[in-house]
Amino acid sequence: MLTSHDVGRRVSVRRLEGDHARDVVGHLLDLSGEQMAVLRKNGTVATFDPADVVAAKVVPAQPVRRAWTVPAVSAAEMQEMCSAGWPARESARLGTWQLRAHAGITGRANSALTVGDPGLAMPEALEAVREWYDERRLPPLLQLPLADPANVAMEELGWRRQHVTIVQVAPVGALLASLPTVDGLTTTVDPTPSPEWRALMHDLDRDDPEKHVQILTGPPVVGFATVLRDGEPVGIGRVSVEGRWAGITSVDVAPTARRQGVGTAVMRSLVGLAAERGAEATYLQVRAANDAALRLYAALGYVTHHPYCYRAPVPAS
Repeated sequence: MLTSHDVGRRVSVRRLEGDHARDVVGHLLDLSGEQMAVLRKNGTVATFDPADVVAAKVVPAQPVRRAWTVPAVSAAEMQEMCSAGWPARESARLGTWQLRAHAGITGRANSALTVGDPGLAMPEALEAVREWYDERRLPPLLQLPLADPANVAMEELGWRRQHVTIVQVAPVGALLASLPTVDGLTTTVDPTPSPEWRALMHDLDRDDPEKHVQILTGPPVVGFATVLRDGEPVGIGRVSVEGRWAGITSVDVAPTARRQGVGTAVMRSLVGLAAERGAEATYLQVRAANDAALRLYAALGYVTHHPYCYRAPVPAS
């Protein structure tokens, strides 16, 4: 059977539903005495009582659909690429760990990417992280793959898991060939976010949008796509290119234009730009709780590379 050490890994679970047994295959997102949660390949999350499970095991990683292939990278390597595509204003190294700070804007840019070896015992390493963020008057926060064994020690030391995010991947060429064109829409691509682009980004930091834009424009190769209908912006997205990989972020569609092919047009523009810049594969990051986005990307052909989580210390009582 599975244990907490298997959280984050791809598993096969057989559970009882009445008199019938059902199999669920996907990434294990949660396992406790009360709940088991598995992210299926179609983007939905199955949640059930562990008491109903009759068999469970770890299984190999999900292949990209059909003959699609992407460069092989580990979860740690992918985390470093994602960090490069979302760079913080300030960073420092603690061994191989990366401490990042950017005025508190977004979790990714204000957390310690704790992959690899910090060069210290875990208690001392976590205390060093806490002190680094205290000096900057920021709450200490960790980010690491959900399957990283360090999660167990961090949990035991009082750093509780927060939300889970899913990293998904798909190849550029095959993805671009499968994305249809949508009539009635035009796209502009700019090196910086235009006023129209900013207006559609629903989570642009309201208190300090310029510092947020510093993150968005930080990578050496980055582009901002705006999809227009009759001259009016209806969708946006951002792509950054790090070598063979392109990161797709900030995809947003105007509420009045949803389910009309705008999201597909945004994706086609971003993947096209990635292809022009020589990228072979794309990655994106989706909250595990965002069922609609996970189903959309699964339909496009994206598969889960790995889930990751954030951890924060329990406040002192």
